[in-house]
Amino acid sequence: MTDMDAFGTAERPEWLKTLSRRTRTRAEDGEDAGNGGQHPQRSPRVRTLIRAVIGGEGRPGEDAIVRNVSPGGMCIASRTLLPRMGETLRVALPGQGDLRAEVRWVGNGEFGVQLMGGLDMGHLQDTNRRRNAGFTAALERLLGVKPVEERTSAGLRPC
Repeated sequence: MTDMDAFGTAERPEWLKTLSRRTRTRAEDGEDAGNGGQHPQRSPRVRTLIRAVIGGEGRPGEDAIVRNVSPGGMCIASRTLLPRMGETLRVALPGQGDLRAEVRWVGNGEFGVQLMGGLDMGHLQDTNRRRNAGFTAALERLLGVKPVEERTSAGLRPC
């Protein structure tokens, strides 16, 4: 008889295997050294689905999807683009122009880049709101659901 795991299955789910590999790799690389086993502080991420064109030295531009962004980097999903760690890429976003970025990690169908310059997060969030305005209006009209109004005050930031 096969041993059952905590999920009641004989095999761990794929997402759990991936998480385990990432955690093990970080520990082996000493990434957590010096901060009591805590992960390094990350900038907040903004979830998005933005079409981008990714290119680089000797690499033609290819369409990809930016899944999330932070002031210093982004997670990009692509079925065809297979960059190498340390490779420098050109990321073209609508309204942002070309940004230079270094590939920091590569996963299954996605990769992370660290930007070599600034990213205007405010402009990016405004663009997302405008792009999603039609979807928001349709939800409100069809389902009677109103989005939560954005609130700002001292010590709070918009989501």
